[in-house]
Amino acid sequence: MAAVPIHRQQRFVRIVAFLALAALATVQLRIALQEQAEYSGTGASTTMMNSLRSPFLLTWHGKRLHLLDGEVEQAEALYRRALVHNSLYIPAWLGLAELNNDRGRKAKAAVILHQVDGLMAEINRWRWDKALLTYQLGRTDVLAGDLSWIVAHIPGATRTNALKLAFSLWPDPAELLARLGGDNLLLLFGHAARTGQIDTALAWWPEIEALGMDNVRTEVLIFLNNLIHGDRLAQAVPIWRKHFNAESLLYNGDFAQEPSNTAFDWQISAPKGSTWRLETAGDGKGRALRLHFSGTENLTYGHLTQIVPLTPGRKYTLTAQVKSEGLTTDQRPYLEIAGFQCKMAAVRSEAVAESQSWTALTLPFEIPADCLAVQVRVRRDSSNRLDNLLGGDLWLQKLAIKKTGAINLAPMEVQ
Repeated sequence: MAAVPIHRQQRFVRIVAFLALAALATVQLRIALQEQAEYSGTGASTTMMNSLRSPFLLTWHGKRLHLLDGEVEQAEALYRRALVHNSLYIPAWLGLAELNNDRGRKAKAAVILHQVDGLMAEINRWRWDKALLTYQLGRTDVLAGDLSWIVAHIPGATRTNALKLAFSLWPDPAELLARLGGDNLLLLFGHAARTGQIDTALAWWPEIEALGMDNVRTEVLIFLNNLIHGDRLAQAVPIWRKHFNAESLLYNGDFAQEPSNTAFDWQISAPKGSTWRLETAGDGKGRALRLHFSGTENLTYGHLTQIVPLTPGRKYTLTAQVKSEGLTTDQRPYLEIAGFQCKMAAVRSEAVAESQSWTALTLPFEIPADCLAVQVRVRRDSSNRLDNLLGGDLWLQKLAIKKTGAINLAPMEVQ
């Protein structure tokens, strides 16, 4: 079978696009003419409205008359005419129910709502509009079913709005879960974690943990991040140690994985004048992280960091392998350890040499009794010299922290 020439294919596509645009223009023109007639004062408005047979346009005009002009009787007539032309047109039913509710006819509105509830089984469209109407009518029993269905089946902004409404209506975690159903547990937990509702998320943690980390990893990392930055380290650390990092103190020190920028993993960004990437390590085994500085900025750098939970009242040592090439200025990068959410004097290494082959770096430090975690970070201070633009490359690999002793007799254990 001969292939259709390219020019004919393109011509067909242009014709289809033209017809679609023409149809859209016709609809827009019709609406514009109706609007013009409506406000012309010549009597053409009534004629035009009487000629309408489109449920969409009839409902659209009904909403305008109801919500903007307060012409409830005319609006009701338009809603009913829309239903004459299409008895299953949900927006007309919703508009009619809302209008009856606004006019104090709550019983009539409830009857319409019941009818709409039956019509909308398994229908995504207009579900949020129905939920808002159900909320206005105070029917939380029906509303719970609507919100549960929206959360389960409609992603994006509609789901987010449904979750916000559900969380505001039922602040108790047990009641909220009962209302929206166990099938929505992970979505409810994720929303609580993302919005910083830590106590609510904690209430669901046993059920979430039972689902297995392979199914909930992303949501749990978000949850941990909120625990950490919500001053809840004591609750975050056991979860991290149990499910993510039971083997080492410092996580991902060999850069075997891409930094995730969350929880107790590496957090890294590239400010102007710098880039980063992972490369094969110097011995050909594992990987190293390379920081490149372009020589165009007088950087104050602190954009590679990790929060490391440790036991208070202990001595530790940070070890690393470091390589550099062509680093410029009097202020070159160094490694630093500082307390996280506690008072601890920062401890820093010597600045890395301008150029050096792979070299072992050792940095001892102590954790005060009131510290549950430290920050390990690569830093560079801005230079006051005229030649202050930082250039060159820095490589890091095989970072680790080891416990070396105690500094008091009764430390408070966290691990």
